Parts: sequence; structure tokens; C-alpha cells
Amino acid sequence: MKKLLLLSLLVSLYCTKIRAQEIVSGKLKNSFIEWNIGIAHVSDLNFPFLGTSVMWGSTFINENNLVFEYEAGFALPTLVTAKFGVGKKFKNTIVIMGIRPFPFNLYLQSSFSNNKNGYWIASIELNPLHSDSSFSFFSKGNINFGYRWNILRKSKTLF
Repeated sequence: MKKLLLLSLLVSLYCTKIRAQEIVSGKLKNSFIEWNIGIAHVSDLNFPFLGTSVMWGSTFINENNLVFEYEAGFALPTLVTAKFGVGKKFKNTIVIMGIRPFPFNLYLQSSFSNNKNGYWIASIELNPLHSDSSFSFFSKGNINFGYRWNILRKSKTLF
């Protein structure tokens, strides 16, 4: 049931036109380096567990403000991590829903406070599997905050 709900939300993002979005002509590709810190709820511990990651990724925005994003990198305590997501751009904010394959989580992420050099992001992640699985690194979910530095931008417009 949860998979069906996630799938229907993703389809609705692609099919719905939102009038609050800004009109952009053309496509945008933005590559970035991101540093995150977060707090995870680990099933065996009675206190929050801190983690961090440094990742490289790219964001693609088409002329309809649909967004595809991927990133991969190094993390503590998991050593490696990655994220893949789809979403929508609303004025200067990007909202993305996606999957983190390891440790396995579904996530909702938003960007804010854009500037020339980069922007802030925040995400909340939930593990739909049993939290006693090593595939999810024993996490029930986490909250992350990070900053992205722009390293390559190809477009006529900035976001």
C-alpha cells in the first residue's frame, strides 16, 4: 500500500501543472558538491545517532520545471551512500521525492535560500522496511540539513 501511495504521488507531480511556478524556457543542468549532517533514529539505540556525508551530484530541470536529481558519495557511519529523486521546481524552491538505496530510505527534500554560489537543503527520510535490517543500517529514519556548492551550471536561466 505504501508503494502504491508513493507511486501515485510521483505520477501526480508529473501530471499536475501548478500555477505558482515561474516560467522557464529551456533546460538546466546543475552539478554540485553537497555536505550534509543529520540525525538518525536507530532501532537499537535510545538516543539520536549523528551522521554526515559528502556527495557529488547533478540536478536536471526541464522546460516544464520537472526535476530529476542523482548524487553519490561518502558517508559516516555507512561509508557510501547515494540518492535518486524526481520532483518539481516552484519559483526558487525545488521539492524532490526519492529513494536512497543504501542505507535504504524514502525521502522528501526541499531546497531554499538560493544564491549564486549554492543553496541550502533539508530532507526527511523514512525506512519503509523493518528497521532491524542491515540493508537500512538499522535506521527507522533521519532528518538531514546540508549545503550545496554549485560547480557547473549549463542554462540560459538560473534557479
